[in-house]
Amino acid sequence: MLDNIKHIICLKSVDKDISDKNFDLALEKLNFLVNEEYKPAETILKRGKLCHKLLMFEEAYSDFTYIITHCAQKQEAYYERVQLNYETGNFYGAIIDAERILAWDADNFEIKRIKFLSLVFSSQEEFARDYLMDIFEFHKYKAIRFLLQETAIVITQDEFAKGLKLLQVIDLIDKDNPIKLLKEAGIYELAGQKDKKDEVLKQLDNIFPRYFISHFKISDMYTDKDLMEICFLLELKIFDSQNLFPYPMLILESYRNHSEGHITDAKECLEKAIEINPLKPEGYVLLAQTLQLMSGYDNPELMQEAEENYRKAMTIYQKQGLNEKADEMKRQLNHIKSGSDIYSYK
Repeated sequence: MLDNIKHIICLKSVDKDISDKNFDLALEKLNFLVNEEYKPAETILKRGKLCHKLLMFEEAYSDFTYIITHCAQKQEAYYERVQLNYETGNFYGAIIDAERILAWDADNFEIKRIKFLSLVFSSQEEFARDYLMDIFEFHKYKAIRFLLQETAIVITQDEFAKGLKLLQVIDLIDKDNPIKLLKEAGIYELAGQKDKKDEVLKQLDNIFPRYFISHFKISDMYTDKDLMEICFLLELKIFDSQNLFPYPMLILESYRNHSEGHITDAKECLEKAIEINPLKPEGYVLLAQTLQLMSGYDNPELMQEAEENYRKAMTIYQKQGLNEKADEMKRQLNHIKSGSDIYSYK
């Protein structure tokens, strides 16, 4: 049997061997110490870590499991095993270990991250979505930021299938999120699947105007929440490096300018958006609303411009067969006329 001093000296010698990359020698010494059965938990844990480092996964798993099963001090072994389970694709094992760790270390974000990712990669997307939203206290955009960051990590490792699985969770949180779609198109491009990439980009071009129009209204533009969400969407500029979507970018810029009180700048953004794509109705509607805001009903020229833009939007909606939208434009025109009549009466 070794005494305490000899044991400590031997472990320090092992640490030096590892730092010098003499891994075989370090492993030999650790095997000797384990056979001596002096402080086995400490020695077996160190051997498990070294085996993990050397990609000897079965040996590492055996050592960590032995400590968890037989030793009193087992918490560190749980931290090691949960990471090993996740790295080797034993996602169900990782989930179980993560839950046990969180029982005594409830605020450990890395363990929560491993549990969440393990839920996703074991095809438990619904549970993963609910768990992620709970982690971020149901803050949708923080959760989506996290998902995009994790997607970027797996893409750098060429794990495209995992990236697509993470993006599926975004769909469960925020259907047709434009950043998610751009990221998805990028994954298909990296994977050499051009047809799928083009299909996603076509889908993005179709849903994008409807997405941000459904999310925001000019009348609600002065809240911190709206500003935060707009700035989030403007991060599309990072992903849209080829400037594929200048029209929606300008629309979003106009929203941000509205929220910050820069109404004239918002008007200029909308005018540029209409120049780029005069066949989309959103730009005319938002420009009309902006002109109304600038006019305050006491500037006949601006109100006339607003009326003209509502009429253009109404014509486009009628051609698209969107009768409800066209009727809404009629109501706006009637509202302008009634407001003008009241002002004239005064």
